[in-house]
Amino acid sequence: MKGAIIGDIIGSVYIDKPIDANNFQFIKPSSAYTDDTILTLSTADAILNGKSFAESLREWVRTCPMAGYREEFLNWVLSNDKSVYISSGNGAARRISPIGFAAESIEEAMSLAEETTKITHNIPLKIKASKAVAGAIYLAKNDGIKKEIKQFVEDIFDFRLNENISDYPSSSVEESPVPAAVTAFLMSDSYEDAIKKAILIGGPTNTLASITGGIAQAYYKHIPKSIIRKSLERLTPKMKEIIVEFEEKYFPQQKIAADFILNMR
Repeated sequence: MKGAIIGDIIGSVYIDKPIDANNFQFIKPSSAYTDDTILTLSTADAILNGKSFAESLREWVRTCPMAGYREEFLNWVLSNDKSVYISSGNGAARRISPIGFAAESIEEAMSLAEETTKITHNIPLKIKASKAVAGAIYLAKNDGIKKEIKQFVEDIFDFRLNENISDYPSSSVEESPVPAAVTAFLMSDSYEDAIKKAILIGGPTNTLASITGGIAQAYYKHIPKSIIRKSLERLTPKMKEIIVEFEEKYFPQQKIAADFILNMR
């Protein structure tokens, strides 16, 4: 799941800004986690500690209320409004990665993705997007090949995946970032390359890189230590503890010593 969080942090400084592919800097001094990270952590915490997705989401947003949420969403959380919040944004698919890592079957991955998405995005397109991401991560974690992942996203969910990241206009990415994010992963040859391609698409780069990053981590099972350190050192101790505990339980394939993350300064 840290692949999604690192993608969020790297993408945070490029949102809606022109990007020079030949002068791309992964981590800048102003790189920071956003609401994508907080919501991802809330999903992981719910899975780890047997909380409802709704309960965990509210807890994390209240603890970190300044992470860049939409005003309407933040008001809904802080008011403890029990009515269903319906958002047309892309927040559900970007918080889904822990489900893909923790699920014991692709059916469970899609079922849990739908359950948590309905809390805030009870719209068919948004539910479909979340299920596609969770399923793609599950397949990638369990050694699915790219052809299989592409076929799953296209055939099961009827998402059209283009041949090139330049084929995604900003308007389509804002409406539905999942096809572009999956395409960035499919075109890549490493975790770093996947993140770069996601950010080069432009628009909501933190969300694109977060979605791409979750799939890429599951597939490549390697993120350079320098990128992990420079990104995750921006998190609080509690955030890092959740990441370590979650991945030790659900993604031991990527062996990064807990002390390496927990002792970052």
